[in-house]
Amino acid sequence: MKARLIGIGMLLCASSSAMALGITAEQGKNFSNIQAEIGRSSSGLYIDGQWTKNTADGVQLAEAGTGYNLEIGPVMLSAGAKATYIGAKKGDNGIAFPLGGSVTLNLPGNFAIYGEGYSAPEHLANSVKNFVEADGGISWTPITPLTLKAGYRYAGVDGKDGRPGHTLIDGPFIGGGVVF
Repeated sequence: MKARLIGIGMLLCASSSAMALGITAEQGKNFSNIQAEIGRSSSGLYIDGQWTKNTADGVQLAEAGTGYNLEIGPVMLSAGAKATYIGAKKGDNGIAFPLGGSVTLNLPGNFAIYGEGYSAPEHLANSVKNFVEADGGISWTPITPLTLKAGYRYAGVDGKDGRPGHTLIDGPFIGGGVVF
């Protein structure tokens, strides 16, 4: 196990010469989201984690993920996988392993448009038929290291064993973060 951790650390260090550390907070009408990441803003391997809570009904999502970024001119493409704890409070509590990706288009004036989506079908989840999440919006970096965001976040599940599908997180948000 120790050798694996050392190997992962070496891969992360070798994958990009300038791996930035970032922390972001987002607030929607009925949810809060906190994210931490290493390497999301540069080509190569990245790791990230986030915690999202629906403040209206107490639903929580905790995620840890990894993936690979590929920068092509003003476009950043990413593919990744996550381990997600679903605290749905409707009998759907469990773990899912969604796969997905994102695309970011850098625009003039330090603006960017981004979108990401992940899905875990039944064979990648233990308590639901399908877990889906999506996030998209616009960001602006007025001064380095500050980034401001506005967007829309959704997460939902299709029920299993007679439980209905339902929305976990849904709505617009504003947020901000720093990347060092």
